[in-house]
Amino acid sequence: MSGNRALAGRIFEYGVYVVVALVVIQVLLAGLGIFARAGFFWHANVNGALVFFVPLLLILVGWYGGVPVRTRLLMLAIPGLVIVQSLLLIPYHANVQGPLRAIAGLHAANALFIFWVALLLVDRVRAPVKA
Repeated sequence: MSGNRALAGRIFEYGVYVVVALVVIQVLLAGLGIFARAGFFWHANVNGALVFFVPLLLILVGWYGGVPVRTRLLMLAIPGLVIVQSLLLIPYHANVQGPLRAIAGLHAANALFIFWVALLLVDRVRAPVKA
């Protein structure tokens, strides 16, 4: 049974890199949607769902694999920030005019925050911290 837990820990470690790749792809798809008028469906629907659900799955894998609680909580921040991403677009989708529409601009700033959290996770799995 111990071998399975060690394998789960390794899967979590590799999964962190998958999450970083998904976040980078998400930004690429957003850029393609804005500048090339392509890929926006994938940005808004497919990859966005992956950026939300893959970390949730990795939290379970990490729990089984004995990944420190703080690292798993950091992973949990990503789906939480993805929810914030959607909430920040409410003024845009509601066609709100005026200063409140600027709230949608925070969508891009929150994307940077998601990327930063993903990089913090890479740092944690490269040099594990006892928690």
